[in-house]
Formats: sequence, C-alpha cells, structure tokens
Amino acid sequence: MYTVLIVEDTLAVREEIYDILVMEGYDVLQAENGNSGFEIALKKQPDLIISDILMPSLDGFGMFEKLQENQHTSSIPLIFISAKAEKEDVRLGMNLGAEDYLTKPINVTDLLNAIKNKIKKKVERDNKNKEKTASLYKVLQNQENELENYSHLISHELKSSLRNISDLLSWSQEDNADTNELIDISKSFQILEEKIEEMDHLLVKLEEYNNITTAVFKDKLVNTNTIAQRIINDIHTTASITIKIKNTLPTLYIDGNMIRKVFEILLENAVQHIDKKECIIDIECKKTAQEYMFSITDNGSGINPKYHKKIFKMFQANESAKATGMGLSIVKKIISHYQGEVSLKSTPGVGTVFYFSIPLAQVAAANQIH
Repeated sequence: MYTVLIVEDTLAVREEIYDILVMEGYDVLQAENGNSGFEIALKKQPDLIISDILMPSLDGFGMFEKLQENQHTSSIPLIFISAKAEKEDVRLGMNLGAEDYLTKPINVTDLLNAIKNKIKKKVERDNKNKEKTASLYKVLQNQENELENYSHLISHELKSSLRNISDLLSWSQEDNADTNELIDISKSFQILEEKIEEMDHLLVKLEEYNNITTAVFKDKLVNTNTIAQRIINDIHTTASITIKIKNTLPTLYIDGNMIRKVFEILLENAVQHIDKKECIIDIECKKTAQEYMFSITDNGSGINPKYHKKIFKMFQANESAKATGMGLSIVKKIISHYQGEVSLKSTPGVGTVFYFSIPLAQVAAANQIH
C-alpha cells in the first residue's frame, strides 16, 4: 500500500481528495498548511505529496523548497493543485522542479492517473537506487577485502624475503668469524641479489595492480588480433615453441593497453610452464549470443586442481610458478572491469586452457562508431 500526503487548507477539498484516495486503496495522511505538511513528510516519508499552492503559514511553493533542501524528503514526488490556473503559477512551480500541476475543480481521472504515474516513476527510481547501492556496496566490500589481503600478504612476502636476507648475512658473518679469514661468499651474495630482485618485482606488480582503476580505462576501437600478433612477435621463444592465432580475433571497443596486458600475462604464463620438447600455444575467440569468449591453450605442465579456484587471487601462484602470484589477479581485475569472467581448465602433465569472456553489451559502442 502506498502512502499519499494531502496538504490543503480547505477542509472540504482535503476531505474530498482523502475519500477518493482511500477508495482507491491508498494510505492517506493530511496536513492543513505547508509547515505541518513538511513535518509530516519528514516523519512519515510518504510516497507522494498532493499540495495546494495558496495556504496560510507556509504556501505550497515554500514547502516544496524545504522538501528539496532536506536529504530525507528531496526525492518525494509532488503534485501541485490550485484554483488559480494562471501561467505564473505553472511557471514558478516548474522552475522549482515540480513536474505535475492540476487545477481545481479536480478531475478525478486526471488526479488518479497523475498519482499512479508519479508513484510508478518513484518506485522505478527507488529500485534503480537500491541496485546501485547494492552494486556500490559490493565494490566497496571487494576493495576492503583486497586492501585487507594486500596489507597482510605484502607484509608476509616482504618479511619472508627480508628474513632470508638477514639469515644469509648472519651465516656469512659466522663463517668469517669461525675461519678468521675472508672466504668466498659470492654464492651468498648471488642469493641476496635474487631475493632483492624478487622484492622489487613484487612491488612493481603490486603497484601495477593498484593502478588499475576505473579512471585509467580509455576505451576505443581496438583490433585484438593485431595486439595478440604483436605480443607473439615480442615474446622471446625458442624454435620448439609455437604460438599461433587459430581464428581472426575481433575488433572491440576496449582499452588497448589493458587487453594487451591480459594477453601478455597469459602468454608469458603459458611459456613459463613449458615442460615438453615441442610446445604449442593456441589463441582463439568464439562469439556467442551473449559474449566473446577468448581462450589460450598450451600443452605445458598443467596446474594442480587444488589451485584452480584460488589462482586468480593475489599471491596465489601454484607451487611450480616462477612468478609472484600477481599476474593472474591483474588479468581478473581487468576483465572484471568489463563485467567479464576468467576461468581455466587444466590437467597436470597434459596442459592448460585459460578463458576470459567479455559481454557483447560491454563492446556494443563499437557498432555505433563508423
């Protein structure tokens, strides 16, 4: 049941409208002037207000301005009614933001139609706002979780590397103290350099991940086939590695740098997991009624099933990976921006297929730019 507030100083008119609306199934509130109307609206939050214009204490226009200035009442729709059907009344009401204006004597059909239309629009707007709020909450929740994971994991990873460095330095000092002479510690320093490089690479990847925000995406028409071919040409591979595009990849309305990053990470990941004399990596895209589905297939070492669900999270590289565990989380973050999905199928010792999808709705703008 929807609630309607009637603000009218003439009792007979107010009761007439009251009876009509009660008969139609509305829950009806009443006020005799703008001040009491505003207070009731603030307290009861009606779905609609029907207000006279000329009233003592505070007229309809004054009440409407107060309603608009208050965040708790600014979204309540209002219909003005008045015995004066003059242009100045209409113009002033419209300037204040009022959308509907009825004149006395009130036509019952016009009144009920206006009420239904205003409430329908309000319900639609409220539903959209709820969806936006839920979506925003989900985004904020994900960001909060990412931040929590980020602070915990970066602390863990860097502390682990620093402990390794500290241990190596301590062992070198003990060796020198025991022998009382300089010894060859080149191997220890080599390990130290490797640990420092790992820390530096980790920080670079973390910065790259954190810099992927909505503001940095600059979409335009991009030929993904050309991008993939350039990456293939740039990747340093041996003669035993064959990377090929099985079918022509589509032109999408997307950020070229971001989609390039996705291909780079997935192709480099495939190359890193080569364990056979002849390695084949295939790139393919299939179009369905809802999306573009890209796949990158390799016949490498494969991935243990226990890592399949968590491999796209930060620092969740599988045990055989030579990376930080950040690359695939970057892929997921980019594809998620376009409401897409990332997934994989893998069998240890046989190979892996990485999939990423981009909904057609996200690249529909491409059809409008010609």
